[in-house]
Amino acid sequence: MRVRQPWNRQLRGVGSLLTLLLCVTALSATAEPKKFTLMNVLLEGTKIWLPSSVVVYAGEEVELTLLNKLDEPHGFQIEAFGIEEVVQPKAQATVKFTAAKAGAYSYLCQMHPPHLGGTVIVLNK
Repeated sequence: MRVRQPWNRQLRGVGSLLTLLLCVTALSATAEPKKFTLMNVLLEGTKIWLPSSVVVYAGEEVELTLLNKLDEPHGFQIEAFGIEEVVQPKAQATVKFTAAKAGAYSYLCQMHPPHLGGTVIVLNK
């Protein structure tokens, strides 16, 4: 008899894979902004932004395309970088910022704080 894995274990596996892919992408040094796509989805009753982490280097320009796959508007906020956006249902928005200094910076939905967000990880060069 197979026991069903909890959703958070599945989410961690997906998050780990995405983090690995993002780390590999972050290693390529170019003058172009680092571009990532984040998606707001409903996973087993919980609204989340995926991927759960983005990795860049200090000083890099970052461009995030935000896709809201849900039927209601959702926010996206990174307080440390002055980012606060509302993404309409079934729409997308783009935010840009410079990852000024190393650290871990949270992102979340400022409209629905109990929802799961993620982290922008800024590494020293």
